[in-house]
Amino acid sequence: MERALVDEFIELVSIDAESGCEAEIAARVMSKLRDIGLDVEMDDAGAKFGGNAGNVIARAGEGDPIILCAHLDRVKPGKGIKPVVDNGIIRSSGDTVLAADDISGVVAILAGLREAKKHRPLPAVEVIFTVSEETRLQGSKHLDYTRLHSKMAYIFDASSPVGTVVTSSPTHVGFDVNVVGQAAHAAVNPEDGVSAIRAAAFAISKLPFGWVDDHTTTNVGVLNGGAATNIVCDSVRFKGEIRSLIASRASELANEFTGTIISEAKAHGTEAEVITAVDYSGYSIDRNAPVVARVVEALRRIGITATFESTMGGSDGNIFNANGISSIVLGTGCQLVHSTREFLPVPELVASARLVESLLAV
Repeated sequence: MERALVDEFIELVSIDAESGCEAEIAARVMSKLRDIGLDVEMDDAGAKFGGNAGNVIARAGEGDPIILCAHLDRVKPGKGIKPVVDNGIIRSSGDTVLAADDISGVVAILAGLREAKKHRPLPAVEVIFTVSEETRLQGSKHLDYTRLHSKMAYIFDASSPVGTVVTSSPTHVGFDVNVVGQAAHAAVNPEDGVSAIRAAAFAISKLPFGWVDDHTTTNVGVLNGGAATNIVCDSVRFKGEIRSLIASRASELANEFTGTIISEAKAHGTEAEVITAVDYSGYSIDRNAPVVARVVEALRRIGITATFESTMGGSDGNIFNANGISSIVLGTGCQLVHSTREFLPVPELVASARLVESLLAV
């Protein structure tokens, strides 16, 4: 089983599949799912946000299904991946990501389905391989939830050891700011100009960065403006985010940020437009909920004790929960994700596949 898992992992990460360009890998996994015996289709999610593929949806069995989910895309640089296997560790060659986030989840689900089918007909299950998860969860946001029957989902997409059960995730509010000043020649008549850069700098300096409290983070991550050093800049745009495990706190800070930015911009002779939007809502699943009890039992059956965590990251779980599907995110063992130092211990990949099989047997 280990050799087959590693071979399939190498096969799939070697297919170029950055966000929005998952058509080839989607076709490959659809073929694999059909070979296992599932009914497979693709939705039209990609057409709704400019991607070249939709979400892969597969079904098997009779009765009330559970969902097994992972995403097909990977962050940049994710083309031309050449995995290296050394002493039980799979690494990237150093110039790309490895794409264990989230091909580790895809491979674990495929392998777990095959193992489960060796012993008995597959139970009721829906498999969803989403697209463009890494770009604001576009695939799951555009998934047609009327096609699904399950009310419980297991998302194999946490960069934590197998056995990690993520039961809460934050609400994410993005803010987009445009500061408008007045241009002038910086050396001839600078007194006639009003610098949008200066006003934006004062506004940003008044915003907290990083951990605001034990359950909230904020950041300004994008700043653009100016055309030349001899022009007083008349327009600056900056973008940031607020994340909190308490939804009301995220909303409260978004209002505070808006007021601070507009006030500071005005104080320095400019005007600011601030647009805020909830990119995804948070969730918190009770540890006694059926979706949690099932995975705790599945882990126990393979000799692993569940470890519960909260995360400040978003995933398809946020969107599934918002659509009435009780969902938790499970660790797959990949580490240093979203970097060219990403790696995956082979025993973790094996454990993920065993967990899928165990979930189907509970």
